[in-house]
Amino acid sequence: MHVVIVEDQGLLRDALAEGLTGQGVHVTAKVRDADGALAAIDAAAPDVAILDIRLPPTFSDEGLVIAEQVRERYPEVGLLVLSSYAEVAYAERLLHMQDESRAIGYLLKERVGDLAELTEALRRVSGGEVVIDPLLIDRLMRRRRAPDPLAALSPHERRILALVAEGRSNLGIAQELGNQISTVEKHVSVIADKLRLPAARDTDRRHVNMRVLAALVYLRSLDQARGGPDH
Repeated sequence: MHVVIVEDQGLLRDALAEGLTGQGVHVTAKVRDADGALAAIDAAAPDVAILDIRLPPTFSDEGLVIAEQVRERYPEVGLLVLSSYAEVAYAERLLHMQDESRAIGYLLKERVGDLAELTEALRRVSGGEVVIDPLLIDRLMRRRRAPDPLAALSPHERRILALVAEGRSNLGIAQELGNQISTVEKHVSVIADKLRLPAARDTDRRHVNMRVLAALVYLRSLDQARGGPDH
């Protein structure tokens, strides 16, 4: 797998490059800003671009702007965004960039110290899957709301909803929980009915990706309805 790393912090950039190289990933370039990112991707044609969200010069959403430009110019390149903040709006913005060939990922920087997990996320994104940081989903699921529509779900159903929001397919959920895929499909259908979410069978990546978006939008809407924070 070939990747380009876009990260303004030199120590983290070098650590990521060294760690991923040790995992058998070919780091074709490591750069610190938008101009360098687009030039590197143009030259290297990587499988995945790893992008920090907050980059020079304004340290706001430059990484997402780069992601949008890369998706338009190089739709075959996967996008894995790193953030120091669990911001649902950023994840939603990324999900709207997904396409049929490559997908996207959103991971918190505190997770990238686990190189095996990071490499697995890169593999999934390169393969066209959606990857949303489990910690972001866990925070959304644990927020106290009154009334809480999630209270209608059993603990097992809540776990399945969390895995859906992380980007897991029905097969992936079945493997994670040790269930039959038919059992997972039934649970997903029940959850969709209870929460009025789309329950399309994930027969292709687009269905999986749209299902993830629907779950994230739903979880975010619960907080917006009560005036809660977005991150």
